[in-house]
Amino acid sequence: MSVQRVMQGSGAPDAQVAGYLFGVPVPAGNYYFAKRVSYMFPRPWEEQLQGAERERAIWEALILHYESFRQGVTVSDEELERRIASVLRGQQLEFTRGGDPAAYTAWVRETLGEDVELFENQMRYLLQIDKLKERMRTSFTVAVTDEEMQQEFLNEQHHVGGEMVTFDTLEAAQTFYGEVNDPVRWERMKARGEPPVRPVSLMTLEAYMDLWSIPKDQMYAFHAMELGSIGPPMPFGRQWCVYRLLDKRTGDLAAFSAARDAYLKQLTAKKQYERLKEWTEELKRSANLTVLPLAEPSTP
Repeated sequence: MSVQRVMQGSGAPDAQVAGYLFGVPVPAGNYYFAKRVSYMFPRPWEEQLQGAERERAIWEALILHYESFRQGVTVSDEELERRIASVLRGQQLEFTRGGDPAAYTAWVRETLGEDVELFENQMRYLLQIDKLKERMRTSFTVAVTDEEMQQEFLNEQHHVGGEMVTFDTLEAAQTFYGEVNDPVRWERMKARGEPPVRPVSLMTLEAYMDLWSIPKDQMYAFHAMELGSIGPPMPFGRQWCVYRLLDKRTGDLAAFSAARDAYLKQLTAKKQYERLKEWTEELKRSANLTVLPLAEPSTP
């Protein structure tokens, strides 16, 4: 979680209402507090959010925080100390909140431009949300089969590498593939230097499937090809690629039994996080969120 400096001041009178959650009015001050936290301490998935996407993240956090109170989630001083210590370590600072209160107070005031009470309320707010999500995640009972664990094992043990050419459209990729779909024609194209060919280091099949949304069956079919072969166009994030297979590793299921417990834990957590996402979406729908227009807060 990174720390970013934002403008001082909330500026919104408590009498103003920013919206309604579960039929309960949300004071403008609460909304601006949550907004400040979102910009000052963005989670990795929040850092690039703008406009409506950022607003959805802010309101989702408010809904989760409200639910944490409904479920009686609390934050102990020890938990708060650990959370603040992690923030300080992230800023490459050696002192702690309890070990050097003066240095800690000075850092909050000089670096964040706010007082210690506000900063610690921000940390409690984030920690309550995290504790709620962890409580809910671990409450979900999920089933994991040996077949699923073995598949996950192979997803991580199978690797491919080589070189590819990327395109903005499937049509362009298909046309290119028709022109260079054997090693000889590929080498001629590469010698011309156009279009540019990018090298790709060995990566797991899981990385291609999770990061670039390549379908499992297509990824496994590509892995099964002979070295030197050129695969048909595949999705590559928001682009399309034509990929030449030059290197690969193949996992051995004989090694799976020694790693079974780790994969059981890994897949259990993965399925629980999927359930957590579903639960969060259900909670957001049940909140019947109503957002009201607000005047921009004053700044000093």
